[in-house]
Amino acid sequence: MRSRRLPLARFVDALDDWLDENVHAREGLTPGPAPSRARLSAHRRARAELRRATAGVLFLRNKLEAEQHERRARMARVCHALLRAARDDDDETALPLLTYRDLLRERIRAAEQELAGLRTQAADAIGSLARLSRALARLERGRRPLRPRRRGGAG
Repeated sequence: MRSRRLPLARFVDALDDWLDENVHAREGLTPGPAPSRARLSAHRRARAELRRATAGVLFLRNKLEAEQHERRARMARVCHALLRAARDDDDETALPLLTYRDLLRERIRAAEQELAGLRTQAADAIGSLARLSRALARLERGRRPLRPRRRGGAG
């Protein structure tokens, strides 16, 4: 059965082949030894661990985003109640609402900073997972890393 690959993946493979045939030979780069089973196994384990870690970071990011959405909805309700209390000249209701609004504002600000860090971590983890997956795919296809040729003679 013929594998269905993305046009971009076929293009990248063709470019790799062209580089092997034209540029790498001219620059003195040769393929290294074929990857061992132990190396493939280590890469697979590393990818599985990174996948679990990435899933954990994404879970935390999504959970914090949902909590932040709830805080903003609560802030909107409090502000609406505060406007209603101010319009009705109800100081007994307005003062605790002001305090609660300020508390919510601080919690939202702190959570936004934490969320920004988690978003960065999630993007980094996804990028690392993609790079590791591409490296593993190259190893599984038999593409060996290129190494500079050793030059003969003393020197």
